[in-house]
Amino acid sequence: METSAVLADAEDRVVDEAVAELERRHTSDQASTPEMSRRHLRDLFELVVKCVHDDAVVPIIASSHQVASDRFAAGFDIREVQREFNVLEEVLWRHVAGTLSGDQRIETLELLSAVLGAGRDALARTYVALASGAGDSRDERSASSGDRDETAGADPAGTGGFAGGKLTSAISGRVGVITLGDQHRRNALSGELANGIVAALESLRSQEVRAVVLRAAEGMRVWSSGRDITELPRGRRDPLAYNDPLEELIRAVRTFPAPIIAMVHGSVWGGAFDLVLSCDMVIADETAMFAITPANLGLPYNTTGLLHFLGRLPINLIKELFFGAAPVDAQKAKEWLVINHLVEAAELEAFTLDLAATMASKSPLAITVIKEQLRVLNDYQPIAAQVYERIQGLRREAYDSSDYLEGLNAFAEKRQPVFRGT
Repeated sequence: METSAVLADAEDRVVDEAVAELERRHTSDQASTPEMSRRHLRDLFELVVKCVHDDAVVPIIASSHQVASDRFAAGFDIREVQREFNVLEEVLWRHVAGTLSGDQRIETLELLSAVLGAGRDALARTYVALASGAGDSRDERSASSGDRDETAGADPAGTGGFAGGKLTSAISGRVGVITLGDQHRRNALSGELANGIVAALESLRSQEVRAVVLRAAEGMRVWSSGRDITELPRGRRDPLAYNDPLEELIRAVRTFPAPIIAMVHGSVWGGAFDLVLSCDMVIADETAMFAITPANLGLPYNTTGLLHFLGRLPINLIKELFFGAAPVDAQKAKEWLVINHLVEAAELEAFTLDLAATMASKSPLAITVIKEQLRVLNDYQPIAAQVYERIQGLRREAYDSSDYLEGLNAFAEKRQPVFRGT
């Protein structure tokens, strides 16, 4: 059954639950009556279903601009309007998790987060413009195409394009910002994109920035879809070798002499999760979702990558992530300490840049040596030669297996793999 139809069939139940949840969270600044809230939530629900059906965020961006203008003029606080978005997303999340399964559930959760996140972003931009007295100054290009100038607010002299225009870097004060903008490939970490990030980091290092923010372009519902699967070797060769572009990128992030902050809006998949954890800290909003998925491909993750996770998470949580390959939502990721700060989508950029600017105001020499000490201490995991060789032998059996080829073929053919353990 088509996903949008599954959602549409649950309209009354979802709206009722969302209204009840809003009532439970009633605060003194709430201006809507239950009847008004129900109407607003039903309109928003129907718009979300349309966006899911069309696989597009443009309708909710345009609508959110109008809603913001209307509600601002009527005296509504932005927090109340955002609360409707947040509550509806939570109820939809529970409904999808309990109704759908497999890839359909993951894709639907991903799309719902993107749709409602794009709506919240448009809502916040319009409210800010109106509150500042600038009038309805929304970016019409965003409403029509979903694109924007990723370097807004940064020093134009510090901007640059890398990886064939799939990412940009900019400098604001002493903070560098790298923006992944490969919309077509959902920021899949191809060799080109990974090398582009490394080049951007080297450029920012030469300009002596004191902190870096790594983010996806605004409007993208996927922060990164992970390592570009089409580039992985098809057996008889380690798919995660030392000189793989993703491995080189992660080393560049971990050894960069200044703090790197991952600013996460949207979902993070596979090797991109390793990249995010390798950043010095993670700031995310409620649309964030994390999954590490080598078990879906029959891919034996490398020991170095597992050590990155061991440096951040308890082993039982690592096993749950790797063995189940299921996405973890933002709230659980915050509880597991994957995320340093979980903030509202409307506040994500300002909060992250403010944190980066604070760090950039401190002693760069002290931060550089502290970061390197922590990396060395965290990486120091002595392994006997025979143990390492045994692990490598087990990994070789896995990536030489028919299961690994089945995982790659199933991914390319967009079907569920059938693993036989051979």
